[in-house]
Amino acid sequence: MDGRPGADTDDGAWILDPPGMLFVYEQGAFPMDTLDEDGRFRVAAYRADPRAVLPLDAVRMPRTFRRTLPRRGYRLTVDRAFGRVVEACAARPGLGRREQWLTPRLVEAYRALHRWGHARSFEVWDGDDLVGGTFGVTLGRAHTLESMFHVAPDAGTAAVLSAAVRIRDAGFAVLDVQQRTDHTARLGVVDVPESAFQQRLRGALTGGLRPLDLRGGPADGAALVRA
Repeated sequence: MDGRPGADTDDGAWILDPPGMLFVYEQGAFPMDTLDEDGRFRVAAYRADPRAVLPLDAVRMPRTFRRTLPRRGYRLTVDRAFGRVVEACAARPGLGRREQWLTPRLVEAYRALHRWGHARSFEVWDGDDLVGGTFGVTLGRAHTLESMFHVAPDAGTAAVLSAAVRIRDAGFAVLDVQQRTDHTARLGVVDVPESAFQQRLRGALTGGLRPLDLRGGPADGAALVRA
């Protein structure tokens, strides 16, 4: 047993304060709250190699999506329902405790980061119903997308593409999605070596951590297709 005071009780909760969260993301890592073998959740910072990024000059829109999205009548917004988006991303009824990473205290950490101006949500609405969304962390000219949810057709894809188009048009340099999936690959996501990602991140943070503003952007599905 480690004899240092508190060494066996440290659960990494310091990461959950906004300065800790910003430090983790500035290093090119991301937090997860995972269940250890002793039955306790501990927060730790992780890196992925390779790292998945969406090149902002090569965002793709699937052909079928171009046809179907304008018919949905979805409305697109930014930061209108951050808490609801994060909670919806965390609500995964089919996951076991060991598969859960977005725990209630990590949800609260992202809420705090949002209040600091360093986390954003991108919402998809069908009338007054929130049917899809994604959220992420923003530092300087770098942005992450942490998780996504949808409860209606095309809504998840619309959320990710709405985020990508707005981030691209605002002049960001990096859009990080951490891990590539078959779905995100269809949108243009590619894997790069972790060392290359770190180099891109350093360039995106040369002007400081204050995030760029997002101005305007597509208000609905038809406008997103045109963008």
